[in-house]
Amino acid sequence: ANEILAETMRIMRQDESDISVFDMLLNMKNIDDSVYVHCIDVALISNVLARWLHFSEEDQQMATACGLFHDVGKFLLPANVLRKPGKLTPDEFSIIKTHTIEGFHLLNKYKNIPHSVKNAALMHHEKCDGSGYPYGLSGDEIDKFAKIVTIADIFDAMTSDRVYRKAMCPFSVMKAFEDEGIQKYEMKYILTFLENVANSYLNHRVTLTNGMEGDVIFINRDDYSRPVIRTTNDEIVDLQDEYYQGIMNLRNQKSVSIETII
Repeated sequence: ANEILAETMRIMRQDESDISVFDMLLNMKNIDDSVYVHCIDVALISNVLARWLHFSEEDQQMATACGLFHDVGKFLLPANVLRKPGKLTPDEFSIIKTHTIEGFHLLNKYKNIPHSVKNAALMHHEKCDGSGYPYGLSGDEIDKFAKIVTIADIFDAMTSDRVYRKAMCPFSVMKAFEDEGIQKYEMKYILTFLENVANSYLNHRVTLTNGMEGDVIFINRDDYSRPVIRTTNDEIVDLQDEYYQGIMNLRNQKSVSIETII
């Protein structure tokens, strides 16, 4: 991780007259350590996704830099709103949403910072179907690196502990992506991400919502969040088939799903 970040900083090399990105990172850490850690995580996930997409090495570094600075605008927001432990009011959420524009304006002061890094700060909450913010951009209007950061940002946020909720299981996050509608994301990017994340858990032991344990033995490519499980008593459970059988039979109870990864 340190090597990836160090190599990435080469593309952010500063003239002596310009702001030091290292100083910016240090300030991020001092103001709010949780946001700083999130930015590091998003940078590394963005790097991995860029590699899965077979981006050039230079573009992999660019994706990492975009992830690293995507939330820099949050450090210009009121601390009482940024650090509020409970649910935000609509007015407070409106304030939080300004971090995209604030981040862009902050980074735009420095000519040496790559344009895609500035765009990622501005556009990482935009969605390909136009449902995002701050401008409701869609499709090719959104920087390709911002599209990568969007996926990395959501995945890290949902798989991390928050004061108001526990971290979600990666398979639950994959289901959330599918339920929300993958048309909101660059199709190639989100499908590549979901496939590779799901495959990374092959042969992992999991617990199911019915209390059983088992190992992931097969990934359903048209339903990544519902793989095939071999339970500890050697029963084969296809979560995809079980889900659709539940729909066909109009069962009221919830279908079995993965609860945790052991």
